[in-house]
Order: sequence, then structure tokens, then C-alpha cells
Amino acid sequence: MAHGLTVVLGDFDRARAEACQAELENRGLAVTRCETGAEVLERCGESPPDVAVLEVFLPRKNGFEVLKALKEDARTATVKVMLLLDEDDDYGEHRARLCGADVIHRRPVATEALAELVRGCIQESNLHSDTTVDPDENRGLEAMLEAMEGRAQSENPLIAHITDKLTGLYNEPYMELKVAEEFKKARRFSIPLSCVAVGFDDDGALTKGDAQELRSILNEVAGLMLCESRDIDHLSRQNVVEFFMLLPHTDGEGATTMAARILKSIEGRGFSGDEGATLTASAGISTFTGAEAESSEEMTTRCHQALSAARKWGGNRVIVWSADAEKANRS
Repeated sequence: MAHGLTVVLGDFDRARAEACQAELENRGLAVTRCETGAEVLERCGESPPDVAVLEVFLPRKNGFEVLKALKEDARTATVKVMLLLDEDDDYGEHRARLCGADVIHRRPVATEALAELVRGCIQESNLHSDTTVDPDENRGLEAMLEAMEGRAQSENPLIAHITDKLTGLYNEPYMELKVAEEFKKARRFSIPLSCVAVGFDDDGALTKGDAQELRSILNEVAGLMLCESRDIDHLSRQNVVEFFMLLPHTDGEGATTMAARILKSIEGRGFSGDEGATLTASAGISTFTGAEAESSEEMTTRCHQALSAARKWGGNRVIVWSADAEKANRS
């Protein structure tokens, strides 16, 4: 093992983290242990390590959020990140790859094997690196997504067929199938289901502006929506500047809470709209709890109608579809 290698270990379980730290230090590694995601980002920003080993369920910014932030920050973009996931968390693996994980490993991880995994983190990331990607640091997440898309097409054509090339989310045709599938489950088992459409309030200014800037904004929004979502949720890019979320086992109140967080995050990013104004987004929601919608198509239509109403009524707001809301929107 090479000496001088530095590691930031993010794990909320103190006993487990102390055992891992001791094993790594016995192998000649310099380890900084953190118990929250915010602490990991602070330590990495102060002194970027060679490797960050992250438990996905970190408090105060989970592992996905920390991973994405590290890869987007020019100071920490070269830090190799290993993310530790549950053994059967396939959706988490997809999300981790989208956010830029160099190595994904399944729990449980024996402490005596962790040092070799850290060394392998660097070796494996080098093996899978895409040398055709423009190394310009300012491209950040966009370059990472392009590299991943190229690997996805070569390694799994099916994934390439159902995902959006720009963001790595599901594409619109595949999302239609998922909506129909989840709607059947919801109706059969009488479980709640919600759809959320998210769109920028000033989409005209975006589409007429710089294409490179638009790509960067869409990639960043895709990342923050992934961080807000759960393993059971489905996300897609519907058209140039709109996103769609399918939320199983979620009623209108839960969908509204999630949508509000996303809109606040978009506004907080400080994207520039027309004449330098802060760009905002709105969200429309439709729900099924047993009787509201007759079909998945009707549910999707109502969701977009609610988004249209939110924009019409001033933007930067969340509207849940109702017959009264739709009547007011048409007037």
C-alpha cells in the first residue's frame, strides 16, 4: 500500500467508523473521520483527500448529495469517491453513477478489506475513465454525464434506450410505460400515487439562450431532483425544459412537500433568466387515491394542466390539480 494516501471516512455509526479508521491507519493511511455529510464537505474543502469513503445514509446531507457536491466543486472534483450501498439497492447504484461515484460497493464491508478497496478505488476509476471527455473543470457534471452516457451505451444498450441522453433520467416514452404500470398497481391495491411536473417559469428565455448554459442548468436540476427523490420514485425529462416525477405510495400532501423543496432548491441555485432575473420554476401535481383519475393518461394530463395553472398564476408555486383549479385556469 502506498504511503501518504489520505482518506475522509464519512459514517454516522461511531463504533463501525472507529473500527474502519483503525484498520486503515494500520495500513499506513491518514484518515479523517466525519459523522455528517456537511462535515465531509467541510473537511474535503479545507484539504481535499485522495479518497472519500461515504456511507449513503449520512445525516445533514446524504451520501448522494455529498458525492454530487464533491464532483461539482473544482477544489474537490478529482477526489475519488467510494459510495457504500445496501446489497439490493439497484436504483441507488444508478443514482450514484449519475452523481459521479468512482466506485460503488455493497454492504457489509469487512474492515480488513476496506484498505484494499480504497486502493482499488483509484485503480478502478482509472480503468473506467473516459479519455475522450473534455477535461475542462467548468463543465463539471455535464462532462461526467456525457462520459457515463457513453459507457451506458457500450455496456448496456437497454439503459441507453430508456434514458435521456442529456441528464441520465428516464426519457418520456419510457416514463409513459412506468406511469401506466404504477397506475395499475395503485388502482388494484388502493394505494396512493402522485405525479409531479416541474418546469421553468421563463422557459422561452432559456431555450433562446446559450445552449451550453442550458445543458448545464438541466444537468444540475436533474441532480438535485435525484437527491430529493427516494429509491421507489421515477424521474424523467419530458421535453426541453420540463421534468416529471412519478411518486408511488405518495399522496398530494407528500408530493407537495417534495415539490416545494425542489422549487426552493432551484431558486436557491441563482440561475439567471431574462435580463439577469433569478430563474424560478413551478410544479403541477395530480394524485390518485382510489377514485380521482380514470386512467394513467388522464392523471398525466391533469399534472401538466396543474403546472400550466401554476405558471399562469404567477409562477414559483405548486398547484395540485382539482376541478376548481382547472376551471379557474381556463377562465
